[in-house]
Amino acid sequence: MTTVSSRDLRNHTAEVLRRVAEGARVTITVHGEPIAEVAPVHRARPRLFNKADVLARILPRQADPGLAAQLEDLAGDTTRDLDAL
Repeated sequence: MTTVSSRDLRNHTAEVLRRVAEGARVTITVHGEPIAEVAPVHRARPRLFNKADVLARILPRQADPGLAAQLEDLAGDTTRDLDAL
């Protein structure tokens, strides 16, 4: 763990934050006494999928193919009947 005085933190903030971003934990001191720690935030990176990955995950989990036909039979031409009005 790195130790940095409050004066060095003020004068070299960008450098200290770069070290933290790279994974270092930094202890901040005032008159030689530790008063705070600065540590990296662990964030989950968003996962990006291409089209093939999405399809590979979705297609096996789709509803029963016969369900669409049953729903069509139940609904019939109800929406088409509205067009005739």
